[in-house]
Amino acid sequence: MLKKMKSRSFLVMMAFLLALMTACSGKGSDQASGDNNASAKDGNKIELTFWNIWTDPSPQIEASKKQVEAFMKEHPNIVIKQQNIPHDQYKVKVKTQAAGKQLPDLIQVWPGAELKPLVDGKLIQPIDDMLSHWSDLLPEEKLGDYRMNGKQYALPGSITPTSLVYYDKDILKNVGYDEFPNTYEEFKKLIAKLNDKKIIPIALGNKAQWILQSSYISTIGDRLTGDQFLSSVLDSGDKKFTDEKFIQAVKVIKELADLKAFNEDFNSIDNVQHRDLFVLGEAAMMIDGAWSLGPLLKDAPDKNVGIAVFPKVEGGEGDPAAVSAVSGTGIALNSELKGEKLKAAQEFFEYFYSKEYFTELLKANVLVPANIEPPAGISPLLKEVSKLVSHKLVPVYDATLPTNVTDILNTGLQEVTLGTMSPEELAEKLQKAVDKQK
Repeated sequence: MLKKMKSRSFLVMMAFLLALMTACSGKGSDQASGDNNASAKDGNKIELTFWNIWTDPSPQIEASKKQVEAFMKEHPNIVIKQQNIPHDQYKVKVKTQAAGKQLPDLIQVWPGAELKPLVDGKLIQPIDDMLSHWSDLLPEEKLGDYRMNGKQYALPGSITPTSLVYYDKDILKNVGYDEFPNTYEEFKKLIAKLNDKKIIPIALGNKAQWILQSSYISTIGDRLTGDQFLSSVLDSGDKKFTDEKFIQAVKVIKELADLKAFNEDFNSIDNVQHRDLFVLGEAAMMIDGAWSLGPLLKDAPDKNVGIAVFPKVEGGEGDPAAVSAVSGTGIALNSELKGEKLKAAQEFFEYFYSKEYFTELLKANVLVPANIEPPAGISPLLKEVSKLVSHKLVPVYDATLPTNVTDILNTGLQEVTLGTMSPEELAEKLQKAVDKQK
């Protein structure tokens, strides 16, 4: 018995000494995972977890990371604990963790169809009560991609037009065009003249199938149907994919293929390869997004390039100057944030989306949704694109449609150009898929 008591006393004494040593050394389990956790617990600091896809060393990502670091330097009581996760892994992780409502305090998000499940699941919260902070910086019409059910859930960090016509001014001049055609009928005459000269009229790489959807039908469709078409198809049902105006838009794409407007292997090469055809002077034009602007400036700095939008189509109901565009990624607030943590997150938002941040993005040749004067030294082409998108932006199909409907559209447009499906058949398939959603 005495032996047991001594043994028990010894264990108690050892536990006491171990606890004392841990306290003195400051290396308990909470702090072992990082000073940020300990600081958050002692009441002096507030920690916000933040998941994003900032893994590549691009100018936009570097500017974003610097903005976070600058915020923490000016707000030493708030710690932004980031997890930088590669794009594909990120999307899987968010979907998995969303199911168990285990998302971080700050979540990088995409607009439209990507945002909807988070809103429907009440996993993120609206930021409407903060919007007045950016009333002079961010025009209301540039915020729509992150607005659902009349509420704002994030702010766009950039704007990406998906349907720009890049053209070689020297080649067009050689076939009699000092300016880009204003109408589709004149555009077709240009295509014929380029074919006569054995020059590829439009470089196209649709191997991954999304280019004809994102860079072509998103704008050409709007030219014919008007910008309320997609919302009417999906919500009210007042419009349908089987409407004549949409079928006519698909016929424009088929007609371009029939006119041999594209390189022969357009369904076998990707959009990087089609950019190479344009850079090398083998093609007079390419219809692509703003994502090709940076590589073009790098690979062909001396090329005499002009940028336009797809020309007016006779009989169309849409604005002939509109451009399909999608907002870049934004940041959303976890719906469970409240109290001091919510206040800290709101402080971060107001600091992050600043005039200085958007100016840095412009310097990196990234288009921004902000109302700011372009800084000195930016590319004239970026100024040209910025002017084009300042007029009117319209929805990109794959940022608006449900994923399964987008898949049908992507494959269907490819089949239409190959002649294995008619525009009417594609329209029927799309409408059936939409009807099943309801």
